Formats: sequence, structure tokens, C-alpha cells
Amino acid sequence: MINVALLQTNIKFCDAEYNHSHVRELIDEAMAADKRPDMIVLPEDWSSGFSDEMFHHMENFIEPVDGPSVTVLKECAKKHKVWIVGGSIGTQFEDGMRNTTFLINREGEIVGDYSKMHLYSDMDEDVPYLHGTEMNVYETELGKLGFMICYDIRFCELSRTYALRGADAIVVTSNFPNPRVSHWRTLLMARAIENQMFVIACNRVGPSPMGTYCGHSIIIDPWGNVIAEGGDEEEIVTGTVDFNEIQNIRSMIHMFRDRRPESYPNDMLLPNK
Repeated sequence: MINVALLQTNIKFCDAEYNHSHVRELIDEAMAADKRPDMIVLPEDWSSGFSDEMFHHMENFIEPVDGPSVTVLKECAKKHKVWIVGGSIGTQFEDGMRNTTFLINREGEIVGDYSKMHLYSDMDEDVPYLHGTEMNVYETELGKLGFMICYDIRFCELSRTYALRGADAIVVTSNFPNPRVSHWRTLLMARAIENQMFVIACNRVGPSPMGTYCGHSIIIDPWGNVIAEGGDEEEIVTGTVDFNEIQNIRSMIHMFRDRRPESYPNDMLLPNK
């Protein structure tokens, strides 16, 4: 049984100092609960928020891999002996900038990362950022974890790849806006049901220059049942997952045995027309 805490934060736009301090407070609060979490998840862009205008001036917001935002999370993970999925941070790599989440273990060490694969071109997210290309499943003491960031949840190919690679859960970090909360909930439930796996998704709340964000951070089991869900205000959403349920469900509906990949067309690999 794994206890999870989702930090559904109200991010203060372009104020990293405030956001760092506030996240430290929220992590302290989460760890003081009777059911101490084994894993804490933050939303996308938790240290700065974002707007489409930022994407044309990312040199003012980008951080190195060992930058201040990652350092805050590493310190908190080590202090509380808790796993942290570090939302996402605009990160400078040798070959360019990416929107990246970091997986940090109980000792405060980075043991995995995922860079957003599907960048939202309608808001110019692909102007500063390189598309992520890696779809790693990380085997941890908690279970096998794959990652998505916000817009990724609209692309079933990514979640199916994680399922075929043995993931127990997809952990989603997001800045999903109003008024699309119905899309958020429906897409996440579909990703859980169609892959017979857990979905653990943390979204932000509050205003930004782009509008407002819908919250509803959520934990969904492989049947599509909601274990825990937040509202539209700042809060810590908690729930418990049992990855042993996955095999029980897959033994009742043999979806992966009944797949017919040899009959599927390759159209999805072709460029858009």
C-alpha cells in the first residue's frame, strides 16, 4: 500500500522565491499527516507558472539541472525521507531547453527524469523547448512509474507504451486550465481503463496571465474508479494505491492478451496531412 500526496498549489506567477517557500510549507504539512505519504507529486511549472509570452523569453526563467528549484525538492526529499515527483521545471540541457520533471528518491537523489514529449504548439510551447523523446519506466521501491506532463494526456500512444513496458502507474504533472475540467477527468480515466493501470495526476489551481486552472488533482485505479479527487481550490489531495490490484484486474479482462498489433495500421506513424 502506497500513500500519495498531490500538492494542488496556487502558483504565484514568476515568483520563484515565494513558490519555493510555499512548496516547502506544503511538503511539511503533508508529511505531518497521520498517513505519511510515500510519494509527493507537484504540478507542472510549479516554481514559476507560465504564459505564452514567457516562451519567447525563457532565458529569464530557465534553470540548470542542479538549479534552485530542483535543489529545494532534493532537500525536502532528504529531510522527510519521501519520494518526490518534481512537477516540471524549464531545464537547460547541453543540447537545449526542455520542460522536465524529475524523480527524486528518499535520499534526495535524482533517479529519473521525463521531458514533455507533446508540446502545445497552439501556445508556442515548441518555440523554446525541445520535444522529449524518452519514455522510460522507472523501477522504484514503490513500483514501476512512467510520466506525462499536461498536454501528453491527450496522446494515448504514450500511455500505451508505458503499459507495454510494465508500468504500474502513470504520474501526471499538469497546468490544465478552465474550462476544460471535463477533458481532464475523462482523458485520465480513459488512460487508466484502457491500460489497466493506476493514474496519479496533480494539477494546479488559481489565476495566471493565461486564465485560471481547474485543479481536480486525482488518483484513479485500473477500473477507472476515483480513489481521491480535489476541488478547484488549493489543497493537498491524498490517497492510497495498491499496485497488486493491477494483476487481479488484468486476470479478469485479458485485454493485453487479446491485442492484435500485427493487424493495426501504421498510419499513426505517418506525418499529418
